[in-house]
Amino acid sequence: MGVDEDDDDYEPDFTQAETEEQILNKLDSAPPEVEKVSAPDMALGHFTLPQPPPLTDVQASEIGQGTVARVFGVMQTLEEKIKKSKGGINRLAASAFDRDAWITIITRLATRTSAGLESTADAIKSEPSDTQLSLNNTIRESLYLYILEDFRKRIDIAVAWLCEEWYNDKIQMKVNENSVLHYEKWVLKVLDGIVPYLDGNDRTLLIKFISEIPGLSPEVLERLKRLCRDPATVGIALQSLLFLIITKPPVRKMVEDAVENIWDTCMSSLLPSLAAY
Repeated sequence: MGVDEDDDDYEPDFTQAETEEQILNKLDSAPPEVEKVSAPDMALGHFTLPQPPPLTDVQASEIGQGTVARVFGVMQTLEEKIKKSKGGINRLAASAFDRDAWITIITRLATRTSAGLESTADAIKSEPSDTQLSLNNTIRESLYLYILEDFRKRIDIAVAWLCEEWYNDKIQMKVNENSVLHYEKWVLKVLDGIVPYLDGNDRTLLIKFISEIPGLSPEVLERLKRLCRDPATVGIALQSLLFLIITKPPVRKMVEDAVENIWDTCMSSLLPSLAAY
C-alpha cells in the first residue's frame, strides 16, 4: 500500500490534561470581573436661595450706625489737602476720594436720603429714643459731633453741610409746603455748640460762618447779641454784624435792627466797647 505524505507529518498531542486543582488555581488568580454600574445623573437641579429673615427696626438702626461710624473713621484718617485743586464749573463732586469727597457724600446722605419720606406728623412727636432714630438723623448727629471736636479747623465742613440742608429744604418746600425742614434747627444747634468756646481771636471764624451760611434768621442774630454781653467777645460779634450790613443787603435791615437793640439794651455796659466801632 502506498503511504500518504500527509500522514508522515502528523504528530499526536501527548500534552497532559489540566487537573481540577490547576483549573481552580487559575480561577483564583484571575482578576475579578468588574460589575458595570451605570453612573447617576450629576446635573444640578434648580436651587433657590431662601430669603433672609427681615431685619427689625433695632437691627437696622444698629447696622446703619455702625456704617456711619466707619465712614467717619475713614474721614478722620485722611489728611487734609494743603493745596486744593478745582476742576472748574464742570467738576464732579466726590471724585477725588479725599476728605472733601467723603464730606460731600456724607452730607448728601444726611440731607437727601429721606427727602420726601418724612411727614409733618413726625416733626411734632416727642423726641424718639436712640433705637428709633432714622439713618439721616444719625448722620446729622455724627456730623455735629465731628465738627465740634475741632470746630476751628472744620468750620468749612459745617458751612458745606448747612448749605446742603438749606438747599434740600427749598427743594422740598417746592414739592410740599408742609414738608419737614431741618436747616434752621441745625444751624442754631451748631451755633449753640461753638459760641460758648469763642474768644477774641475767633473774629475770622465767626465772620466766615455767619457770612457763608445761606439763611440768616432772627434766632441766629440773637446768638450774636448774646456774645455782646461778654466783653471778651463783643468785638468779634459787632464786627460780624458790620460785615453782614456791608456784604448782605437782603438782611441789612434785620441786622441794623439787631444792632439798634444791642445799643438799647446794653448801652451802659458796652459803651466803652461800642465807641471803638
